[in-house]
Amino acid sequence: MGLDHGSWNAVRIAVMLTACAGTLATAHDDDARKLLDRESAVKGPVWTATQRGVQEGGGFDSNNITLLAQIPLNNFSGVNTASGNDCWGYVSPSGREYAIMGLEGGYGFVEITNPTSPVIVDTVSGPSSLWHDVKVLGDYAYGVSEGGSGIQVMDLGDIDNGNVDLVRNWTGGGYSTTHNIVVNEDRGTLWLVGTNIGNGGLIHVDISNPELPSIDGGWTEMYVHDAQVVDWESGAYAGRELAFCAGGFSGGFSSTGLRIVDVTNPNNTQTLSTLFYPSSGYAHQVWITPDQKYLYLNDELDEGSSVSVTTTRVINIEDPANPVLEGTYTTGLAAIDHNLYVHDGFVYQANYRSGLRVFDNLDPTNPIEVAYIDTYPGSDSASFNGAWSSYPFFPSGNVIISDIERGLFVVRVDAEPLQIAVSNISELPSSVNPAGGDELMVKTVTRDGVGVEGVSLMLDTGSGFNAIPMMANGDGTYSVNLPVVPCGDDIAYYFQAESDNGSSSTYPLGGATEALTASVVSDINLLFLDDAETDTGWSVSGDAADGQWNRGIPAGGGERADPPTDADGSGRAWLTDNVEGNSDVDDGTTTLTSPALDASGGNTTLSFAMWYNNAGNGEVDDDMTVQASNNNGGSWTTIMDLGPGDPGTGGGWINYEFDLDTIFSNPSSQVRVRFNVADVGSGSIVEAGVDDIRLEQRSCEDVAAGCNLADLAEPFGELNFFDVSVYLSAFSSGDAAADINGDGTLNFFDVSGFLSAFNAGCP
Repeated sequence: MGLDHGSWNAVRIAVMLTACAGTLATAHDDDARKLLDRESAVKGPVWTATQRGVQEGGGFDSNNITLLAQIPLNNFSGVNTASGNDCWGYVSPSGREYAIMGLEGGYGFVEITNPTSPVIVDTVSGPSSLWHDVKVLGDYAYGVSEGGSGIQVMDLGDIDNGNVDLVRNWTGGGYSTTHNIVVNEDRGTLWLVGTNIGNGGLIHVDISNPELPSIDGGWTEMYVHDAQVVDWESGAYAGRELAFCAGGFSGGFSSTGLRIVDVTNPNNTQTLSTLFYPSSGYAHQVWITPDQKYLYLNDELDEGSSVSVTTTRVINIEDPANPVLEGTYTTGLAAIDHNLYVHDGFVYQANYRSGLRVFDNLDPTNPIEVAYIDTYPGSDSASFNGAWSSYPFFPSGNVIISDIERGLFVVRVDAEPLQIAVSNISELPSSVNPAGGDELMVKTVTRDGVGVEGVSLMLDTGSGFNAIPMMANGDGTYSVNLPVVPCGDDIAYYFQAESDNGSSSTYPLGGATEALTASVVSDINLLFLDDAETDTGWSVSGDAADGQWNRGIPAGGGERADPPTDADGSGRAWLTDNVEGNSDVDDGTTTLTSPALDASGGNTTLSFAMWYNNAGNGEVDDDMTVQASNNNGGSWTTIMDLGPGDPGTGGGWINYEFDLDTIFSNPSSQVRVRFNVADVGSGSIVEAGVDDIRLEQRSCEDVAAGCNLADLAEPFGELNFFDVSVYLSAFSSGDAAADINGDGTLNFFDVSGFLSAFNAGCP
């Protein structure tokens, strides 16, 4: 069941006071959710591949990752080890590699030079807090915390002998707490973000004396949750020091997004640009590709609220004054995306309950997942447990992962770099005309020195997938027009690219197993449309104590599982408990039932956009069902049942479509649909929405197709002058339809191919 407003606040305050004394003053809403999702540390001995034998994943679900060692939190001594947090790495002058593991009470230092025989060399105590962050400059580690103590300066100069010296806990000028710390290794500068001074903005730290830091200016227009600061290498800002900040006003919640700031002079900073993005919740962290063309941004509060799957934004930053949102990428899972880093062609992303996810960014606008290890077994839901961060920059190539409950992981990524990548750049049709002609377009990216052998549309019209060559456009893109396709079943299709070194790539990644589909339709007759702007005769019923369906403009602002907007842009939608603040469906069921719909003409399709979120606080234990009736509500057939953990249960407007002719043998003029949202579990948050409800009658008339490649004009089934005329016209105009052999060039071989087909005649 849901919690009323007073109960929710009481739980939130009680948890903060008991679990994180000293953090309350600086906790943000995502911090409160971390506290509410908190679980006990999983204790155990150190696990190593030497002891157990090298194996992929080491017992954790994985792909292309080998677990080399795991150090549960209880193995660190002398500090509070109730939970883990951030991590970073250090390489000593002798070349030995060390992992720095953030702990609830400080930091642990682990030598991983031999990754299957890790050694805890020292710990440094710090304030008790769920939030610690650490970075390294030179031979010093600088640690910060939401719990206080300012900057902890730690000398790593004697770490090879097992000693890490806490030089001092530095505070000054009212400064004491910090959310995160940022380094620009190129210039050797140090920055604080999310502090208790300067609006929580980006604060510059003078470390001319590395053991005695001091505050020296910064960018304080708004709260910054995390940032990357780099020396810019090209264009108008070449040689300048630029900061790429994830944040916003009111602790990062208001106007959340990306800000790009010139911080070359920290006492005279200049904001260059601001970028907002759709379905935002809380801009969390960013990282830039080494060529400084793209930036990846993770949002910590959109999953389970405004989107249903892990969603990472891709932003073009080639002109820092004009960043452009290029798109998004996803794992397809519900988990929250968290800290990410880019190194040697891979994106390493710690996604809480779905563990470490590794993407190949050969095509930086469409990273492809190539490896993972799930450090939180049993659930990929949008909750704050599991993998917090990773560090992929060791010379050995080994990677460390810091996990909130399971401690430090040392892994090896075994994925080979992709040689070719293909991705869609055209609008993917949900329906196609049987006469063909719909244009599809993709782009390819290859490694240096690798060429494209060919790109094909793999099309299944009912008898298996067949390859249709796509035409090269000369700029890395390839296009094709769909051929004549038969009415009846939906078509399925995907794209496949082949390199000249024998590699291949598909879009979607799973090829035939994840093929795209489209219905074959000649005409669509809209029988019913409801955008929720007026009452068209819906009814609301149910025994829920609170949270009944109502029609209006979304009022929740995207918080606590609410949709931030409607689905179709008209403004209104049908929504559960559509009020500001702590509200959702409580103690029972609320049902929204449509007016009678006339589907008696047959060939009818019911579609709607639906929002369902049962993952707002980590308690996922309720259901939403959609039912249809063919007798005016006399009896009901369940057409969709979303249970705990199912896709589509973590928020986000999702479009659904149902063929009524497959649900009912003879659809009637008294069809109704109803949406049932239940809160019968304990402690869960339940919110739902429905919008853009449509009933369409779709018709399809088969188009006669030619008997072979030369049969281009009516009357089909015979070859004559009209076919020759159509081909010559296409050839003269450079039309891709005249490219008989599909090599992207119109020449003698195409004419020869046409004549061969013409001379062969029709069967």
